[in-house]
Amino acid sequence: MRLTCILIPIALERAAAFGGLKHNTRAVRNAHSLPHRQLLPHSQRSSALDMVQSASPFSAFADLFNPSKQSATLSGSAAVGQQVVQSFIAAINSRADPATIVEFFSDDVNFVDTSYYNPIVGKDELRKHFYLHAGSSALSTFAKTTDFSAAAIVVDDIVSVAENGKSKVCVMYHLTDDDGNDVADTTAISFYNVDDDGKIVSAFDVTEPVSPKPGDSGLKLLKTVSNLIGDESIVMTTDSINEKSSSTAVEQYFDAWNKRDMKNAVAQFTEDCSVRDLQYDDAFSNRDELETHLLRCKDCLPSSFNFFIDDIAQTKQKAGVLWHVENDGEPLSFTRGCSFYTLDRNGLIQTGFDIPEKAPPKTGFLKTLSSKFEAEPVRLIPLAMWVAYMYILFISDGILPGVNALALEQRTWEEVRDLSINFFLVSPLLHLPFSPVVHPMLEGVFNLLLSWAAMFACFLSDERKEKPNLLPFGPMLVGMQFLTSGFLLPYLFTRTPEFESQVYKEDIEGDLQQKVAEWRPLGGFLSAVGTASIVWSFIGRPEFGEFTERYNSFIDLLSIDRVGSSFIVDLAIFAIFQSWFVDDDLQRRGVSEDELMGLRNVAKFVPFFGLAAYITLRPELPSRNSEME
Repeated sequence: MRLTCILIPIALERAAAFGGLKHNTRAVRNAHSLPHRQLLPHSQRSSALDMVQSASPFSAFADLFNPSKQSATLSGSAAVGQQVVQSFIAAINSRADPATIVEFFSDDVNFVDTSYYNPIVGKDELRKHFYLHAGSSALSTFAKTTDFSAAAIVVDDIVSVAENGKSKVCVMYHLTDDDGNDVADTTAISFYNVDDDGKIVSAFDVTEPVSPKPGDSGLKLLKTVSNLIGDESIVMTTDSINEKSSSTAVEQYFDAWNKRDMKNAVAQFTEDCSVRDLQYDDAFSNRDELETHLLRCKDCLPSSFNFFIDDIAQTKQKAGVLWHVENDGEPLSFTRGCSFYTLDRNGLIQTGFDIPEKAPPKTGFLKTLSSKFEAEPVRLIPLAMWVAYMYILFISDGILPGVNALALEQRTWEEVRDLSINFFLVSPLLHLPFSPVVHPMLEGVFNLLLSWAAMFACFLSDERKEKPNLLPFGPMLVGMQFLTSGFLLPYLFTRTPEFESQVYKEDIEGDLQQKVAEWRPLGGFLSAVGTASIVWSFIGRPEFGEFTERYNSFIDLLSIDRVGSSFIVDLAIFAIFQSWFVDDDLQRRGVSEDELMGLRNVAKFVPFFGLAAYITLRPELPSRNSEME
């Protein structure tokens, strides 16, 4: 994959560059680069990148209908497919909004980014993925807050072929930083299928392992666990390319490898070939070195292991291959990969690049999460508090009174049941016959806590199509009614930052969520429940005596009660963290940081009642419908 570098699509097409551009040789990136890789001079690359970033991501797609702007080397659906893929990459480089980027894809797209465990199926899920995981891998788009906020995808080579009005496109690329310097260990290969409507219906992307390279260790591990990891779902196509006649050097190479005929396998390469298996640090620079490598791979893998071609895009000069490994006819998990080859005039392989799928653990989700802490280290506070909370509540003995929650003490579950029956004090106030008798102060604390948790529903606008969260706010809000801080804290340290300065009611998903989030009486209603809970603590259930008597009995209860003492901890946590929602909520209502300071501070620093007042007095989210009128 270290071939002549062609900077991405549209901008270079406008400079009459793509496909036929000749560029000067630049110094190799690092010790792992192959000597035949060439790069544009930095000045040319910078100007080209500027053109890409200033271009509309759809302008090149429109140019498909202008014959003068199509590639001189391609025609028909092959040209369409290549230009669609180029436009998609250019849209990523130009930082187009994910809602725009997904328009390059069909509604039922199957998008495989091997940095993650599962494929992304469907345009809506892909849009959510692009919003959530920006910056976690090259094709997850670039995050606004990462070190590579000015990074770019640089295409090293591309091949596109037509088939029944559709097209297959294979791309090699790497990343550069904002200074135009190559980023180490970012070589990647992507394989696309584009339908006759010019939409990408499937995409597969695989990136080289980070240094130090795993070498033979990956093969040995695969051999060891081969009987445990069968998985039919990894096959990217139902057509078996291997069953067709192996007419080209690339197909004959795969066929010979599966027969363990390494002499015939290396015969498909030129004498001075250069092959890079990105599992290894260095290239294999001729047939002899390649044969030695293939024999070593043969010794590492059992004879039952075969490489199957899922898809191939091949011309007389280049070939891109999507493949996976099978063990006795059973596909193996995490064994997919892509290869890119260039061919000489005799059809032999001149250069080759093989990138296998990363073995678990997959790093995509972890990169997404870690990037949030890098951008906002303050998130470590709720993370640390959540870890401490879960440990103290469920595991520890001696920190909080009572036995730990994992002991499953019968009295604990009976107490939780009784408090739930008396939810919002409805049962005891109506004197329902099934209402259990619970200490009124414990009931008061419990219902005050639940009304406080319910008050966070006023921030449902924090979850939108354009701002999904790793932990969706709706389910987390429901969870807070059962485990309060156990759900609030992880939401706080994983939530997506707010970038919008104006949000509309219609942006909140779901009619019910829209109504609840912007229902002004919510603050008054829940503050009334909280007030009633406090009053009930002092005067409810007269049989518990006057204040001093009921207070002393409540303290005695807490001294042996893990559930009750955890409620007190929850009240403190809610008081500390209710402020974390306020600034972002005002921002999406168009309120600048120096406006409404009185209301802002009341909402942030007056526990419970300050938040209730904020819900009642804050500016409403505007409606697009009313603005249109």
